Amino acid sequence: MEPTSVAVFGSSETIEGERLYDDARRLGRALGAAGYRVVTGGYGGVMEAASRGAAEVGGATLGVISTVFRARTPNRFLAQVLSTPSLHERTRALIELSQGYVVLWGKSGTLAEATLVWALTRAESLDARPVIVLGDAWARLVGLLTAEGMLEERDLRTTRCVRSPDEVIAALRDVWRERE
Repeated sequence: MEPTSVAVFGSSETIEGERLYDDARRLGRALGAAGYRVVTGGYGGVMEAASRGAAEVGGATLGVISTVFRARTPNRFLAQVLSTPSLHERTRALIELSQGYVVLWGKSGTLAEATLVWALTRAESLDARPVIVLGDAWARLVGLLTAEGMLEERDLRTTRCVRSPDEVIAALRDVWRERE
């Protein structure tokens, strides 16, 4: 049986030795050790670090890449690579292939991925799946979006804000348990 897949979203710009890279690598290790397949956008930064961490513990990894990024090479820690023709198709595949999502610090692309999951869930185009946001910046943003009415109670039922990679597995399981 194929393991449950968890997509990891985050910055493509972080490099080895930076805290964000180290957090993503720890996250990948935790996900891989727990038996989850780590699904990422397949390139560098958080994507590489999460894939690397999972691979280091013998976990499954999948990178969803796009031909839009002709100059980029998939990271070397991927067991499987799925190529898509556009960013839209890439994001769609990342979301559809995963049963949960972990969002680390990033820029507009990361924000778009997280908000698309919330929007698809709200529109009932996607069954309720865990969205775990990692870090203080995300906790502040989720608080602001909630206070401004942009995220509603039903969005928050599957969203958890955590401060460290060590809390992610419990948060994923908490949401899945509540859905049963």
